[in-house]
Formats: sequence, C-alpha cells, structure tokens
Amino acid sequence: MDSRTRVFGGLVLVGILIGAIVAMLAWRGGETSDPASPTSFGTESDDADTDTDAEAGTDTAEVRPGPLEEFVSEAVAFIEDLRGAPFNERPVVVALSDAEFVARVENDLEADFDESPENVEVETVIQRAIGFIRPDETSDEVLRQFLAAGVLGFYDPETKELVVRQVSELDLLTKSTIIHELTHAYDDQHFDLDRPELDDDDFTERSWTFVALAEGSASHVDSAWESTLSAVERLALQDQEASFGDPAMFASFDFAYLLLQVSVYIEGEPYIDSLVADGGYGALDAAFAEVPLTSEMVMERGNAIDTMPIDVPVPPADGDVVWEGVGGQILLDSLFSGTFTATGDAATGWGGDAMVVYRADGQSCMRWDIVMDTAADESELVAGLRQWTALRGGEVSTVDGRVRLDRCA
Repeated sequence: MDSRTRVFGGLVLVGILIGAIVAMLAWRGGETSDPASPTSFGTESDDADTDTDAEAGTDTAEVRPGPLEEFVSEAVAFIEDLRGAPFNERPVVVALSDAEFVARVENDLEADFDESPENVEVETVIQRAIGFIRPDETSDEVLRQFLAAGVLGFYDPETKELVVRQVSELDLLTKSTIIHELTHAYDDQHFDLDRPELDDDDFTERSWTFVALAEGSASHVDSAWESTLSAVERLALQDQEASFGDPAMFASFDFAYLLLQVSVYIEGEPYIDSLVADGGYGALDAAFAEVPLTSEMVMERGNAIDTMPIDVPVPPADGDVVWEGVGGQILLDSLFSGTFTATGDAATGWGGDAMVVYRADGQSCMRWDIVMDTAADESELVAGLRQWTALRGGEVSTVDGRVRLDRCA
C-alpha cells in the first residue's frame, strides 16, 4: 500500500468513513463477517475461474460471474459513462475479511515504516510539537491505529491493486467503497497517481492538494452513484455506515488530528464539485495536470479571497532542526476546529507561512510564522491562536509583521 506519511500524517488513496467526523466528535461503528479467504475479481480472477471450470469439464460459456464481479462490471461502466472515457484496463478488486484487511494494512504499513524509519522520526517530532500526539507516542503507532479503525478500502498506485473489506454479502457500503476505489484506479490510469516527488515539496502544499484532488474525485463519483439509489437504499447505506467499526477506538485520538486526516475528503469533494460545475470534467483533468499550490486554493472556491501565496522566510530555530516547510490554511483550520473555541473563521485570509520544527532540551518544538491578507485577518488570527494556546500551550507574538506561534511538548 502506498501509505507514505506526508507532513502531519496525511493519507494516500484510502476510503475512510467520515460521517460522524463531519457531524463533530464521534466515528460510527459495527462488525463484519470473516470469510475464510480473500477473493479477487477482474482479469486475473476471470482467468482462474475459467481454468477451474475447464478442468471440471464445465461448459465455460455457461459460467456466470458472482455478485461482486457483476457489480465491479456495473461500477466500471458507471464511472466510464460519468467521466466520458474508458478504463485503459480492467482493475483487479481484492476483497478481504475484516481481520485479513486489518492485517494487510498493518503489514503494508510496517513495510513502509521499515523502509523509511527517518520519516517516522520526523513525523513524530512534528506531531508532538503541534500537539497531535502525546510526548510518549510515535507517529507510526497512531497512524496504524487510525487506519485499522476507519479505513474501508484502499487503492495502491504502485501495485495497481484495489483492496476492500469484504462483508458476508455485497451490501451497499461495500459497493460504495468499490465505486470510490475504482475511481482511484480510473484516475491513476489517466493521470498517474503515483507521484512520490510531491512528498519532498515541503514549501508548497501540493502533497495535500494532490490527495484532496484524488479523494475529492473519488468522493464526487461515489456521491453521483449514491444519487442513483432509491430513498430506501440511501437510508440502508446510512445504517450500514453507522454500524461500521468501533467508535470507542477513536476516543484516544486528538480531534484536530482526526480533522486533518479527513480534510482531503471534506474539502476535496466540494472543490471537485465546483470544478465540474464551472468547467466540466475537463477542468478536473486540468487540475490533475497542474496541481494547486496551497490548501487555500482548494478551500476557498470563490473569487473574493486572494489565494496567491506570500513567500515567508523560515523562522530561526532554538535547537536542532528536524523539518522546515509550510503548514497552510488547512492546518490552521484543523487546529481551530479541533479546539471547539469561538475562533470562527480565524484561518480564512491566510496569506502564507513558514514553520521550523526542532528539538530542544529533550522536547519537540515548533516555531510557525504566518502572514495574513489583511490587518483584520491578522487580528482575528491572533485572537484565535491565543484561545488555542490557552488550551493547548504555547506562546503567540508578532515579529516583523508576522504572527508567530511557538510551542514545545
């Protein structure tokens, strides 16, 4: 699984149940059955089925596909009709039991973590400094718990494999997940979703905006498919969403951390909706070709706000530097929304920023310089950050026309 942890632990091409996050506070939960073994559908499994039937002396012309395979064919046709072009090749769908799916996610994550332990260390220092995780936690263990709790399926742009959690029968939640992940496969075939170079682009937010494009695209298609369901079916889908997972599993996560994880869905889908409404699917194609530089460009979809970023110099560190880069409007918005204070739209009007994360006296620290578009925006930001630091610790100051946030943990 391509689960490279981007700055602040962003996710890549996974299907996550976000309903209760949007509603604020709790995720939804339930259980699935545990079939004995994984099954795959697509070109590879078609061939395997044909060989088995031939050995048994069965007339292959009479072999009928199973329900999951039939739905994959329906979903492929739906996506091709909506997006206006065919898949280059039929994707392979692998369905795993709940336990097998969690084990697969954990094994793939372990392989990624073992391959780049230095990234885990950097992420850990960053997330401790911001307050996403406790000083005794590490970024890899928290991400592992999060993915096991909330992920319904994923698409791997490197292996081209689409994996979903299998249930006892092909319910609407499984169908919705397949639609979502098949859209990732479609976009990957047409626009290439394997872009590791974006992970190293720390002074733009293209690592976040690219994932918001991909997840927004998949969510847009999923919503279009859901609109074809009857009212009874939509209620049934909501019930199935409400019975997935264990809400208690999310009680230990920092809420701002949860908000940032699902931000690519919450902000991505309305962004894609606006692109398609204004310029059709050609506008979406163009966005994949020229990825937005900042989260503000995704979040602020009108023309009233100046979205061209201001270059902000990296502030000095008071210790050993671990990382330098941009936090962006999406990080500010997640912090403010996660504290439930009367900060309003304190993140709106973001103009640019630069952050340095460093170690000092055994602590993980950050210094974040932020510039806003107007004096009024700056005053609102300062007020919001003061409320935030009153709850989470840290200091707010102004330095050379920039708002500065310092925090150590």
